[in-house]
Amino acid sequence: MHSLVAATSDTVRVWDLEVSSARPPVSSTYQRARRTSLKTAGIGDSGAEAEVSLAYMSASYSADGAERGVEDITAVSWACGGTTFTVGGKGSIIRQYSRTGEHLQDLTPTRRADQLGVANIAAMQHYGANSEALFVANNTSRQVRRWDFVRRDYTAVCQTHENDISCMAVCTKKRLVVSATVQGGEIAVFNLLHNTRTDLRSATHKALTCIDISSGLRSQIAVGSEDGLVQLFDTSRSGLAPLKAFSHVHAAPVRGVAFHPTSSSGIVSVGLDGRIAITDVNAYTSDKSSAGISAEAPLSCLATTQDSYAIGVGTIDGGVLVYDVRRMAAPLWRSSIGTRRAVASMSLTRRADASGDTDLQPLRRAASTSSNGRGTRGTTATADE
Repeated sequence: MHSLVAATSDTVRVWDLEVSSARPPVSSTYQRARRTSLKTAGIGDSGAEAEVSLAYMSASYSADGAERGVEDITAVSWACGGTTFTVGGKGSIIRQYSRTGEHLQDLTPTRRADQLGVANIAAMQHYGANSEALFVANNTSRQVRRWDFVRRDYTAVCQTHENDISCMAVCTKKRLVVSATVQGGEIAVFNLLHNTRTDLRSATHKALTCIDISSGLRSQIAVGSEDGLVQLFDTSRSGLAPLKAFSHVHAAPVRGVAFHPTSSSGIVSVGLDGRIAITDVNAYTSDKSSAGISAEAPLSCLATTQDSYAIGVGTIDGGVLVYDVRRMAAPLWRSSIGTRRAVASMSLTRRADASGDTDLQPLRRAASTSSNGRGTRGTTATADE
């Protein structure tokens, strides 16, 4: 079982997601499931039913993120295990919730200067095997800092940029933090083990909009930019220039980039051109390196996790789509946050309390079949709002 959290500037919503680990036959009948909603923040059980294909989600939480300090939400992040998530934006605090929507705590720093300052969070992400830390990119100070949940305060400053930070990514396995800027093409790599910083050289001076670190054997970094360019860096090689630059992936600004969850040679990216692209980094020429599909609206963000075939995609009109990277002709499931504003941030995680923790479990098939003895084709699941 996985959980997906998505946020617009004023609304946060959480869904539960179950993904099959095996591709089912095309003539299979799947169980019919009832969507459940916890009665949290005024959201009751809708009673809507949906035909389940490879994914099943239940809307379990919705709240007004603007209450008591979290304004203009820009970032959400799951803790390891999917028990809690944090919400940040413009305001004086970062708020932590349980997956059912219960307010747990506010991350309030002890330094008075930090308490009085209004945060402008560009990105944040949990770090550590047990999510004992949270890295926060704050454009008020143009710094990437580490919040320690045990000490309940910021304990380190990893990056300081000359320009506003646009994106950030962390990798617990490699102990790396990377961040990039809106202007100037700054890409900084901070090694937490050796306490060193390396500045990479972007192939474009346009705004760098999204970034990701590979969790594979190679020390690779993928960066998307405002001009539709996708760059690949290898920090284990000499030289600070990109290893490859793919200029024909998107015809509009890139809004999300991530290394393929099941392939060591693929990069998944989404853009305002409405395209979901998978780029083969081993391709000989960049103009023949990518393949993809067009979604139903311009895309604003992307969420993946390394142990799932599912990817989450947000649209500029508040839509939430889930695709299976093994076959992306159509979304497995679609829903909406409940507002027409753009999805600003998404986070996908695996729940530690779910059954079958070591392997993704396929959905049970319904026992009934049609009168001719053949099953019916599974359909895309849609959650009624």
